[in-house]
Amino acid sequence: MRKNYFHLITLKERWGLTLWGHLLILSVISLLILFGAGNIYNVLAPVHREKADILVLEGFISDYVLQDAINEFRKNNYQLLITTGTPLEYGDLLSPYKNTAMVAGMSLLKMGFDSTRLVIVGTSEIRNDRTYNSAVALKKWLVKNRPQTKSINLMTMGVHGARSQLLFQEAMGDTIRVGIISLKNFYYGPHSWWKSSKGVRETMNETFGYFYVRLFFRPY
Repeated sequence: MRKNYFHLITLKERWGLTLWGHLLILSVISLLILFGAGNIYNVLAPVHREKADILVLEGFISDYVLQDAINEFRKNNYQLLITTGTPLEYGDLLSPYKNTAMVAGMSLLKMGFDSTRLVIVGTSEIRNDRTYNSAVALKKWLVKNRPQTKSINLMTMGVHGARSQLLFQEAMGDTIRVGIISLKNFYYGPHSWWKSSKGVRETMNETFGYFYVRLFFRPY
């Protein structure tokens, strides 16, 4: 029903949820959260290796997993380890290395990694789509220096894995397959991420980021 009084104001009827309706929706959302809590970590942090001779390490990773990268390289007989990254967002004035790709690469060398097997590929992009731009820089390097490459394995931190794999695959196109190795997080795991503010914050952020890439991101 709609009434018009002197064409100045209107009275409209509308449908709305009752208290029971709100409770039903809240219950459904709660069940979805409870169901997803035990599975979302594994979705966001997959491990699926391709048969590849190049290991790619995202440069923003924490120092405590650098040894994992070295172990992965040696165990699976890779030929090259490539670090990718973007300009430092803080500490730039204090560090001689201005890009996370450089920080990770030089850290590996300090740990005794073979310099002849290491390649550092950074991007100058710092504000928008940093992961994707890192992947684009890597693709350009591969096209120029290793055009025969058919697959790579990407190593990154925990719940960042699924989104990184999507973006790197977008950049690589159909010619290069991207495997993913999501390293375990020291601070939380698949069955404990909701027990700390860091775990909840990072997992929720990566959940929204993953679905954004799935639904809205368009490569350029």
